[in-house]
Parts: sequence; structure tokens; C-alpha cells
Amino acid sequence: MTKKLLSIHNLTISFPSSKGRVEVVKGLNLNINKGQIVGLAGESGSGKSVTAMSILRLNPSPPAKVESGSIKFLGSDLLTMPLGDLQKLRGQDISVIFQEPMTALSPLHSIGSQLVETLQLHQNINKSKALKIAMHWLQKVEIPDVANKIKAYPFELSGGQRQRVMIAMALMLAPKLIIADEPTTALDVTIQKQIFKLMLDLKNADTAMLFITHDMGVIWQMCDRVAVMQNGYVVEEGAVKQLLTHPKHAYTQQLIKSVPRLNTNDKHISQSPKEVLLQVQDLHTWYPIKQGIFAKTVDYVKAVNGVSFDIRQGETLALVGESGCGKTTLGRTLMGLEVAKAGAINFAEVDLLKHNLKHTRQMRQSMQMVFQDPYSALNPKMRICDIITEALVVHNIITANQRWVRATELLDEVGLSSKILNRYPHEFSGGQRQRICIARALGLKPKLIILDESLSALDVSIQAKVIELLQELKQRHRLSYLFISHDLSVVSQISDRIAVMQKGKIVEIGLPSQIIANPQNSYTQTLISAIPVLGS
Repeated sequence: MTKKLLSIHNLTISFPSSKGRVEVVKGLNLNINKGQIVGLAGESGSGKSVTAMSILRLNPSPPAKVESGSIKFLGSDLLTMPLGDLQKLRGQDISVIFQEPMTALSPLHSIGSQLVETLQLHQNINKSKALKIAMHWLQKVEIPDVANKIKAYPFELSGGQRQRVMIAMALMLAPKLIIADEPTTALDVTIQKQIFKLMLDLKNADTAMLFITHDMGVIWQMCDRVAVMQNGYVVEEGAVKQLLTHPKHAYTQQLIKSVPRLNTNDKHISQSPKEVLLQVQDLHTWYPIKQGIFAKTVDYVKAVNGVSFDIRQGETLALVGESGCGKTTLGRTLMGLEVAKAGAINFAEVDLLKHNLKHTRQMRQSMQMVFQDPYSALNPKMRICDIITEALVVHNIITANQRWVRATELLDEVGLSSKILNRYPHEFSGGQRQRICIARALGLKPKLIILDESLSALDVSIQAKVIELLQELKQRHRLSYLFISHDLSVVSQISDRIAVMQKGKIVEIGLPSQIIANPQNSYTQTLISAIPVLGS
């Protein structure tokens, strides 16, 4: 009996452009056997996600067009299958974990109702049983306080928690094939390790997986085989251990070379005294928990609970911790996007919590933020040129006539061409959209940039270039960064100091050599031990 589950043969997909149709996937061949995990690696825009979404015909058509090829699942061609038959396969036999959970989950329905609907759509069970199954899977993916979280809406969860909901939704039907498009980029390493175990358990039960990622450490740990894509082609394919230890193609070699390693070297840190730019003292940001018909406050979610730290001029402070620990809430509170319950935020010797709104807005020109989800952070109705330069025009820094020139300069700084200035956000991959967000943040020439998981959507080669860019800008403009991340390998490359956050509190802070090589807190030790390392 054949073990072949999915067979992609000679797949070519094109999209329209100003110069005619452009092929983004070119003659691709890929096979996945039952119980096998196949990795699909490559830089942003290489065609990985377009390939994966074509399996269930999820690429919008038009503009996408399959020029040639077949995709056979258990012998049936998914590209020519009647839509009604294909819809029966979706979710039940083939599930997808999407890259951006905020856009994949309905904002109008609670987490529980979406999970229950998925179960009832594919299984003949009542709502009560479906709810029990949904809660069981939320517990398996380490969602805290499941009884309350199942009633929550997607916007009430952190990015990592939303991603775990998507993973639970995909896994709970025990499909024959899971298409995982960057499924763990928003997760801290401890939760990622738990998710990997769940996925490997399913593999042992003969569930196969197409695992799309830019993280070679994850490929090493999770996959049996890997195919490397560049410019729409598969340039190299083989068994993981063989390919990653003895890569033959120059592009594969460059990808592996770009993988960030844990760095405990503090030599890049300047020892000269620096002025304090930002000082946070005993900061609290709490969210009320309301119950009853009168919405009485019965308790609080203490997302930030007594946090104190400072950032000096020209310094990068990294903030690491598990999803839902309060990292993003802290960053949003600093930006005035969340209301602090108590504490002080002194920026350039001005307490932002005590000044009027007009003065605070002026100060915030010097403090910019790059958000975690690049798709929801960009206006889908605006061109890239207008998105990047909007704040510059609003603050009268440039005129409307100067937009094109300044936008070109900013895109060049993040490695993008001015040819994209007339295009819209939906035309770009997740990594490309994040680079656009970084370019926008640089426009106002701020003193402090808060980067909230801003590199998590980038492939390793672009990630390395952006880290280098951020370091260059830091030196050139004496920029300071609050670098929020769950990736300690990246953090160790860019940070002057590292703060570890758990359950709303900073539990440890120090130099990279202290935190990574000699962690004192047990939670920090757990984070470091869970990091997937290439070759280990």
C-alpha cells in the first residue's frame, strides 16, 4: 500500500503585474508521505505560502492563476475537484494553521464559538460536547485560564495566544494533512516546544504536515525532509540532517549561515556613561474583569504589575517572555495606546502620564512603535508611498510633493525597491509588510523605537540584514530600542541588556552574558533550555 499522501507535480502559479503576468511558483514538484513532516524553507516572497495555499485553492483567483500542474491528495486532483467536494476536505482531512491569526479568526465571534462551529461542521456532536472538546484542546496548547479565555474575542488575546487558538483549531479534528504556515513565529520557545510535541504526536498517528518556516532550528527539530525555495523554484531538497549539514546550493548555504546563534559576547556594548532617555517606575496596567448584567468589576487581569526599568540613550533593552506575560501591553502603555493604572513613564525627563494630551502627542513623535502583526498595522486602502509618509505630512515635516523621494529613501534603508510604492499591503508577503512597517517607524527620526516582535515574520537572511540595519541606525542617530521578542537567539545579537518578563513582572535583568550564560531565575533557565538549535 502506497504511503504517498500528497503529490504536487509541475505546479506553476502566476499573478498579474504592470509588465504582464509574473510566475511566482515555477514548475514545483513536492511529495509528502503519510506520517511525514516536510519543511518548506526560503526567504519572504520566495513562493512558500502561495504554494501551500494552492493545495486547498485558497489563493484568491483572480488574481492568482494556476498555469500548469496538479496537486493530488490520495490520488484525487485538488485543482480540478468540484468545490463542494473540496470544502468537505477543508478542516476535516486537510487543516491550515495560518501565518496571521488576527486576520484568520473572526473578530465578531468568541474563541469558543469559533472552535465549536468548526467541530460541529465536521462532526455529528451537540454543542455541549463540542465545547468540552474545544476547552480540552485550548488546555493542550497551553492557553491560560481556559474557562474565561474561551469566552474572549480574538482582540482580547495576545498574538501568541491567538496563534495557539489557530493551532488548536487545526489539530483538534486530527486531519490527515496539516499545512502549517509559520505556525510558531508568535510563540515563545517554551510554548513552541509544547506545540512541537503535540504535532509530533500527531505525526506518530500518521498525520502528515507541510511545515513552512524561516527558522532552520525549527526545521532541524521538526522535519523529516526539507525543500528550499528561491524565486519560485525549489533549489534543493533532501533529508533534513543531510541537507542542513552538507548544503550544496549557494542559497541554502547562505540561509544556514544567517541563522542567529546565542551570543554571550558583551564586547559591542559601550561602557561610557549615557543619559537616561526612558525611565519606567512601578508601572501598572490592569484590565477589569466584568460579570453580570450590570458589568460589575469582579477582578483584574494584571497584565503589567509593578514594572520598573530604564533605557539609556543609544541603548537596546530587550524584553523577553512567554506569550501573554505582558510584553506587548507594556509597549502599548508606553506609547499611550493603553491606560496605565499607576506608576510613572519619564521620557526625556517628562512624565508622560501627567501631561496634557497635546503635549504628550508632541513627545510621541520621538517615540515610535513597530507592531507585531504587520497586516493589521497597515491600512489596506492606502498605497505604500502614502502609508510610509503619512505621519511626515501630518507633522509638517515634508510636503505632499516630497513623499515619493522620502519614501524611496526609507524603503532603501530596509532593503525594498521604490517600484512597490504604488502597490497595496495585500500584494506583499508577511515579511515584506513588516519591513514596510519598520520603514514607516524610521520616518519621524525618533529617539526611541519600540519593536514588538518586529523580526518574527522575517526569514533569517532578511532578519540578519535588518538586525545589521538597526545597529547601524542606532550608531548613526544614537537611537534607543525597546526590543520585544520571544526569540533569545535574535535578542542576544542585538541587545545591550535583557529583561525577562513573567506574569506581568520583570523577574531578571542584566547583560546578555549574565542572562544567557548564567541565568539566575528558574523561568529564564527554562526559556534558554527550550531554544531549538540547528545541529543539536
